[in-house]
Amino acid sequence: MARPSDARSRLIRAASALFRQRGYDGVGLTEILEVSGAPKGSFYHHFPEGKEQLAKACMFYAGEQTGAFIDATMAAAPDFPSGIRQFAAGIAGWFERSGFCEGCPVTSIALATAPQSRPLTEAAQAVFEDWQRRLLAHSSRLGTQLSPAGVELLLMLVEGAWILGRIQRSKEPLLRAAEVFLAFTVNTSGASPAERNPAAGEQTTSS
Repeated sequence: MARPSDARSRLIRAASALFRQRGYDGVGLTEILEVSGAPKGSFYHHFPEGKEQLAKACMFYAGEQTGAFIDATMAAAPDFPSGIRQFAAGIAGWFERSGFCEGCPVTSIALATAPQSRPLTEAAQAVFEDWQRRLLAHSSRLGTQLSPAGVELLLMLVEGAWILGRIQRSKEPLLRAAEVFLAFTVNTSGASPAERNPAAGEQTTSS
């Protein structure tokens, strides 16, 4: 049984993993309690408003984890395109290790709750805005002029690729998402879009 001091964090970690696998509607309180090992009384002590309040905490927990990963990959990168590729590769590797079963920890909740739940909609917005701020700051630091719309494009590509990857059971859509983003937003060496995105060049050649 979880100690009172760590029950909250265990509930958040357990629920986050379950939401990633089956979405918000596919997970019940009984299962969260079983996986976390936390007693029911601890759940309502830490989350008196119920499952919705727990899901909000999961969003911020996952958002901070992903934000820290953004910072780590960008700090180690020699330039912004390299950082984006490392970021996508890291997510793709984690996705592959999950057996292609775990989706984005934020959208797995938001898809079932936004816009019906205002607290969860606002939490998702706050997390995405934080990721955007981090990416914009790193792009500026690494000498790449990137607009807020450009960062939003990256998030759209990654989220869409994540869904496609689950369907295809492949990490390749996530890796391609990074290349498509760079091809459309960052001219790394004066190369043409086909040179920066070989897949695009193959399509042009075959058409």
